[in-house]
Amino acid sequence: MRNKVLFVSILATLPLTAGEFGLLLDKQFGKAQSLSGKSYDAVSPTGFGIRGGVDLLDLKVAALQLNATWHNKTTGDLNVGGSKYGELDNQYWAAGAMVNWKLLVNVGAGVEYRSEKLTWRSTYAASVLGSGDTTTGRPWAKVNVGFSIPTPVVSPFFVVELAAPLSKKDGSSTPKDLSEALAPQVQIGVYGGIRF
Repeated sequence: MRNKVLFVSILATLPLTAGEFGLLLDKQFGKAQSLSGKSYDAVSPTGFGIRGGVDLLDLKVAALQLNATWHNKTTGDLNVGGSKYGELDNQYWAAGAMVNWKLLVNVGAGVEYRSEKLTWRSTYAASVLGSGDTTTGRPWAKVNVGFSIPTPVVSPFFVVELAAPLSKKDGSSTPKDLSEALAPQVQIGVYGGIRF
């Protein structure tokens, strides 16, 4: 019982007020896929997201953070042989944890769970394939490097971020499969905001 009281007392003293809020601008890169004898080029849209984070543990040199991201819907053209054949929409929300090292340059590494809503649709009304909608969940790993400007109240920051899924789907036999296979395989972005 005494250990439990000590543990709760330590947790109660941890500063939960430290955190961050920022905007993510990114480019996503997919992989070319085939379906029904057609070879679809990779889809690589650009987009933005909003992210917030709360530090659970701040050791001044490093911090453990929980964060959440909402990413707007991006739309990329589906091309077959250089001609537009359809579009792929992608929108996601994510929740994860990250360790941020506060050195001369800031370095971070973490994981997150993304729930991705993917919509594939043909531009041809008479297409046999029609469209395919799916929502898929995948774990992603991400790393970033950047800098912050320490000020008394808030600290503006700027990082370059690289993220990749830890699971990928290759191959497609239905429009739904095609949506999942064309989902982003890499994301490169710039994330900036304020830490408080």
